[in-house]
Amino acid sequence: MGRSATNIIGVCGEHYVSAYLSGWGLIVALPRGGNPGTDLFVASASGGPGIRIQVKTGTDSYHSIKKEAEPHYRWPTTYSVIDQSDKSLWFAYVWLRHWPKGEEQPEVFFVPAAFVAERMRTVREEKRDKPNAWTFFWMWRSEAEKYKGRQGLGILLDTINSEAQNA
Repeated sequence: MGRSATNIIGVCGEHYVSAYLSGWGLIVALPRGGNPGTDLFVASASGGPGIRIQVKTGTDSYHSIKKEAEPHYRWPTTYSVIDQSDKSLWFAYVWLRHWPKGEEQPEVFFVPAAFVAERMRTVREEKRDKPNAWTFFWMWRSEAEKYKGRQGLGILLDTINSEAQNA
């Protein structure tokens, strides 16, 4: 897939997450291009500080390869996220599936940066002897349920509300 098509998929994910969060009454802003590490700024409509969201989007994010292994989700993610871990940064991992051409809706996972950073540390250690290997953030299907859709949104909302109360 060419760079232009990849960029379009990324933008599709950003707008999907923006619409999803706006539908839940959150204030969502898409910063101008070139803002590294932040695709969306999100805050409560009642005010207070917001959080930053980095969106990662894939069309082939669900994998069930080996019969002995649990299925998992994965998205290309660089090791730079290890150094970006703070409580006001979250990741929205989007599996577009075949949307909008197919009947199934995308799935979105709201994951705290600390979890992503820890997983990417593990990936980096496992690929230590393979410097040119692709890097992916991944989650087992069972662990991903915590962050999927409304469940992940609930954790995200708790963080936003907590930040607003501490302001």
